[in-house]
Amino acid sequence: MDLEHLIQVIEQVRERVEKYKDVLEQNEAQTRISLIEPLLRAFGWLLEDPFLVRVEVRTNNGAKVDYVLNRSDGRPAIGLEARSLGSKLELASSAVVGYAWELRREEREPKYVGITDGLRWLIAEPYNLRSPVCQVDLGSTQQPIPESVLRLARVFWRRWWVVSEEARSAPSKSALIPLTALRPRVFEQPPRLVVFPDGTRCEPRTKMGPTWRGLLVTVAEWLVSQGKLRPELAPISVHLKSVRYIVNCEPFQQDGAKFRVPFQTSNGLWLDLNLSAMECVRHARRLCQAVGVDPAYVLVER
Repeated sequence: MDLEHLIQVIEQVRERVEKYKDVLEQNEAQTRISLIEPLLRAFGWLLEDPFLVRVEVRTNNGAKVDYVLNRSDGRPAIGLEARSLGSKLELASSAVVGYAWELRREEREPKYVGITDGLRWLIAEPYNLRSPVCQVDLGSTQQPIPESVLRLARVFWRRWWVVSEEARSAPSKSALIPLTALRPRVFEQPPRLVVFPDGTRCEPRTKMGPTWRGLLVTVAEWLVSQGKLRPELAPISVHLKSVRYIVNCEPFQQDGAKFRVPFQTSNGLWLDLNLSAMECVRHARRLCQAVGVDPAYVLVER
């Protein structure tokens, strides 16, 4: 990595912003060409090589990820979203985060996701968006250019992503699996951690400690906190044709029977926790689906 060259590139980026600010603020494509891509090249990324760099990658819902930077074995390393200069940077709602969660099903998600307007760079792990690993403003005079270079290099220097043959042939190991793939066995311990699409990380606990019931409670409370699980949506049944409720405004089933193990959520709804481990998982999935959240984007650590 040539530090002097990187400093020169950043100085050129600053000069372009001063000279063409009005153009760059109105044109994302120009921002990419004039500000973002020179920096990526300076960190060693060959933008013309589709094995290493893919552009305009489509997600399953039709959104586009501007750049996917690959490791030397072809697996995604960094997903990057571009914005025109001065745009609001909202990583949590960006297409690149959805792309990372889609690849999670194949255990091929990128290590980092980021968003930039060419001057401001915000980079985080896809499951921990609230704690960015890199936050840099190249236009700030309070942050020396060499310091900004080193911060960005921790993520973007391409040599970090050259994988040895030994590592390339090793099987991928990950403790995080989608809620849709969770199949509890008899006497199996409950998950230690739940990771939600916004990066929230929670232990599935009740007053009795980590339990499978705690998994359902944790998912329900997160849905409440997001404004998804609301009283007007109750009751929610186990499935569309079922008369058994997962959630109700009162702790009663449709036939008037009381919930055997009632639990009241923070917004006043009631869950029945008289469930097996597998039922807790199924009900957690069903709650997500009922309020429009894909349970495949809810991860658990076993």
